[in-house]
Amino acid sequence: MDYLLIDAGGTSTKVYIYSDGKITKQYRFNPASVDKVGPDKAISQITRIVSLFNMRFKGIAISLAGIDSEVMAKNVKARLYPNLSRFAEKVVVEHDAHVVLLSNADKGCITISGTGSIVYGYDGKRRIVKGDRGWLVGDICSGFWLGREFLREVLKEFQGLSDSNSLLRFSNFKTEEELVKFLYENSCNPSKIAQFSVNLLNAVKLNNRKSIRILSDCISEFSSIIKMVCDAVNSNVVYYFGGMFESPVYVSFFNKEVSKRGIKSVKSKSITNGLLKLLEL
Repeated sequence: MDYLLIDAGGTSTKVYIYSDGKITKQYRFNPASVDKVGPDKAISQITRIVSLFNMRFKGIAISLAGIDSEVMAKNVKARLYPNLSRFAEKVVVEHDAHVVLLSNADKGCITISGTGSIVYGYDGKRRIVKGDRGWLVGDICSGFWLGREFLREVLKEFQGLSDSNSLLRFSNFKTEEELVKFLYENSCNPSKIAQFSVNLLNAVKLNNRKSIRILSDCISEFSSIIKMVCDAVNSNVVYYFGGMFESPVYVSFFNKEVSKRGIKSVKSKSITNGLLKLLEL
């Protein structure tokens, strides 16, 4: 009998069929992260995805981003479990950061950086969350954070409020009006803003000083948080995961900065490992 593994993130929802000891099929759907689309839409999206398969599974394991508070986690699980119980004998929903950790170790420190970001630690008893808390006030050095900083500097350059116009050539905007139109239409769309992190990283590749300063400053703050969490769980290793770490430039800055703090950075194994652990497979 097949198992269904779901990684519900802020950029997309990745779905895997696990059968006979291996991943046999993979799918990609729209985002279902609670902090990006809201609890109602997240529950609806996950329920819809599972129902599309029109079959009963041996078990369903879900890595769900955005269920950071205990109250939110309980609320979402209480509403999601009844929806999915008819599709599987066993359903397990867990915070995505904990699933990433389980993919690598039983306890320790991990960080995720994609559309959003988090630093998470577990010492066997306590769960420690730093950074994170959504794009509105947190998510340091995430795709959204870097995209927003890039657009902020481009706006300053258009308005003559910057000492140089070095980032304009890396943007997609010819006029301030084009930029303002985009901002007003997408100010509450973290994924759209996060796409501009690519523009910033492209500028870094070409040694643009302003973009290097932006990336360096956020990586430095990010690494300080990682050091704090590593110390709290008595670890000198951080496992990293997420879309931002697909950029060699981002990884290079990250590795260098955490190394300064005596932390070894290790690329996370596939999140499917943690999802299978949830199902005790």
